[in-house]
Amino acid sequence: MATFKIVEDNTAPNYTITCTRDTSAIDLTSASSVTLIIKNKASGVITQTGKAATISSPSTGVITYTAAASDFPSAGLYVGDIKVDWGSSGIEILYNQVSWKVRSKIQ
Repeated sequence: MATFKIVEDNTAPNYTITCTRDTSAIDLTSASSVTLIIKNKASGVITQTGKAATISSPSTGVITYTAAASDFPSAGLYVGDIKVDWGSSGIEILYNQVSWKVRSKIQ
């Protein structure tokens, strides 16, 4: 999955992510929701516990995520698990993680 390069506290633009399983896009047509869980890779601090993403293009597995300033509060590498709720079929946390490389802002 993608690695985004951003500045701490960024809340724009939205992040467009293609959900994949074994390098193939996942059809999200039957998914009831998709959420992201984000943590700072070095410290292990979880900064987002399950914010909903928008399923932008269900058949091609594309989601859009709008970050909050608290998602990336300091410089470092952040990783995110993508959690797909398939309704009565269960929950799937995708193996591949999305990541953000965050640099400090100039004050």
